[in-house]
Amino acid sequence: MNDQTDTSIVNDLLSRVRESAERLTETRHCSGTYALSSNTGGIAYRKAATGTEAGWVDFTSPNLSEADLTGLVDACDAATFGRGNEDVLDPSYRKAWKLDTSRFAIQFDVIQSGLLDAVHGALLRFNDSSLKINAQLYKLNVYGPGSHFKSHLDTPRSDKMFGSLVVIFPTEHIGGDLTLRFMDTAWTFESSKMLSKTGGDAGTGDSAARLAWVAFYSDIEHEVSVVESGYRVSVTYNLYYSQDTPAPPLPSVTPHLAEEDSLRRALKDLLSSPLVLPEGGALGFGLTFQYPIGKDLSEAETRSKHTPVGPISDVLKGTDALVKRVCNELGLECDIKALYDLDGDDWYEEDGDKFNVYLTDKAYGDGADGEYMGERMDEAPNLRVVNAFAGEAALKPRHSTSRGWRGEKILAPVIRVLWATPANKLTTVETTVVTYGNEPGVGWFYASLVLVAMIPSYVARSQAKAA
Repeated sequence: MNDQTDTSIVNDLLSRVRESAERLTETRHCSGTYALSSNTGGIAYRKAATGTEAGWVDFTSPNLSEADLTGLVDACDAATFGRGNEDVLDPSYRKAWKLDTSRFAIQFDVIQSGLLDAVHGALLRFNDSSLKINAQLYKLNVYGPGSHFKSHLDTPRSDKMFGSLVVIFPTEHIGGDLTLRFMDTAWTFESSKMLSKTGGDAGTGDSAARLAWVAFYSDIEHEVSVVESGYRVSVTYNLYYSQDTPAPPLPSVTPHLAEEDSLRRALKDLLSSPLVLPEGGALGFGLTFQYPIGKDLSEAETRSKHTPVGPISDVLKGTDALVKRVCNELGLECDIKALYDLDGDDWYEEDGDKFNVYLTDKAYGDGADGEYMGERMDEAPNLRVVNAFAGEAALKPRHSTSRGWRGEKILAPVIRVLWATPANKLTTVETTVVTYGNEPGVGWFYASLVLVAMIPSYVARSQAKAA
């Protein structure tokens, strides 16, 4: 595949796949309002952590007073935020109040309300329809005059956690807007303008008190602006992929998006060309979302053992899930892999090809001997990555086939990879290793998580198509 014309044809087909993938519509948040009734708008709370005296706030009552809200504030603790593995109290960064779930109960039923169906339809519309949402009530928060929360990311509580749902009760307040940011885009959720105790949501003709809600993925940076007056009362749910046994997938009644059909056609055209990976290889996609990894392991386990990355394939979000689904529909095995570039950005072979790049099924644990990291990587079932157009020199073994870092081994097979969309650093895993120079030191290797579709040889593709 050294002919410039052949290379140009392949790159043209690949660019169509890239453009189709990049045009996919991404929804990273959703929001709305919900009409409350007299038996769905109340909150009961314990006034002290160790006492039995209770308080009550009915957000549907026309007699809701500032005293009711300040009584709730008096029962709350100062709100902290996560920094690394610590809970930090810093009013200059976050000034608010909170109650843990052991100290309050709400009448509002998030399941009966249908909100989770709306969230599923927006945030999980590209996923398997059998995938359910488990919403776990996390905190009650109150933001009063001067309260705020500077820009931050929520701390994932589990590998299964994919987002947050914030429900804001109807109170009169100015400020306290929630601004969401991802890369170069921003969107502001103005709850104060969406809520009304007596007038209903603008344009609905509904006089019921309404709450406002917003759901968003965990990789979205967000902040709460300063409250100028009044009190903003909210509860937050952590959203997880359900661990229950999934029901059989429901038949899809939603037509494919035009962008989805475009990606499918572009992939079919790519696979139909005899010039594309004639002996087989892989097609790589950089992820468009961040994912937690190893959150379900203890700290000791995380630092002493390798962490499988394959399970993330079952909890992909948005367009990542759609790309995997389309690849699977075309008969391609498609899974998350860890991409290790041991040479860094500047280490190349004489013919311009990197040769210490690997795809693995796991993120390596800390404490390895950095001097032998290459030999550890260059062992099956890992895959050593070369560019699809690389010369024969890139295919030569990098290490001995007889003795490795721990004895006899089978070298990692070499695989040619075409990148439909480039790998990125949205989700990376750090491995700490021991280095040696004049004295022992510490070094780091980083893996980027990528989505990889295995491509059979052209002969096998043709036979499958004819079958």
